[in-house]
Amino acid sequence: MATQNNSPLPDGLEISGYRIVKKIASGGFSIVYMAYDEDGNAVAIKEYLPSALALRRPGELSLTVPQANLPVFHIGLKCFFEEGRALARIAHPNVVSVVNFFRANETVYMVMAYESGHSLQEHILIRRDKGARPLMSEKVIRNLFGQLINGLREVHANKLLHLDLKPANIYLRVSGTPLLLDFGAARQVFNANIPKLNSMYTPGFAPPRTVREGQRHGSMDRYLRARRLNFRLHGGCAAATG
Repeated sequence: MATQNNSPLPDGLEISGYRIVKKIASGGFSIVYMAYDEDGNAVAIKEYLPSALALRRPGELSLTVPQANLPVFHIGLKCFFEEGRALARIAHPNVVSVVNFFRANETVYMVMAYESGHSLQEHILIRRDKGARPLMSEKVIRNLFGQLINGLREVHANKLLHLDLKPANIYLRVSGTPLLLDFGAARQVFNANIPKLNSMYTPGFAPPRTVREGQRHGSMDRYLRARRLNFRLHGGCAAATG
């Protein structure tokens, strides 16, 4: 199936106790919505919807997946669900907070705390367009990355790896505190039964040896089988990127 733009869920839809307000971001791998829970709290909901594998037509809720795409689609579905479950174990102010995940419409949804702000990449581009110098002071950089390293330490303690750290995957809250996003590249480690697969990275933000040697990581899960089809997220999750 050629890559296509999938129709988002309609505004106002009630799904598993959440009311969809609007689509806030989309990429080739997922669609992210702003929604409200039953108590009126704002959340971000990320829907597993790889456009290279599945199609949702206007006016429909469920997906259409060609028979040939089903094996890879189901691998990605299972790993997306497991990713949400793994992230739900992490409670850290600098790591995206997953509060729920559920199945509906033949796919899986990850529910995260909604955060107001924008990505570090957007922050840099905004300051560049305004002619600001420096784009970021050394003091700000040290403060941000100190917090991010603390978040990564917690991620690693839970046997997860991010493997795609870059400004687009770092979210800055209105308060200025950073948040690690887009764990679509995350994978559980220390599982000898998982086959070795080529690593996924963003050119310009990967270790030189990874680019030079096509580094292979021995503990990647099968999520890469889906990711290798290039239905990548373009940013973070909870905070409005998809």
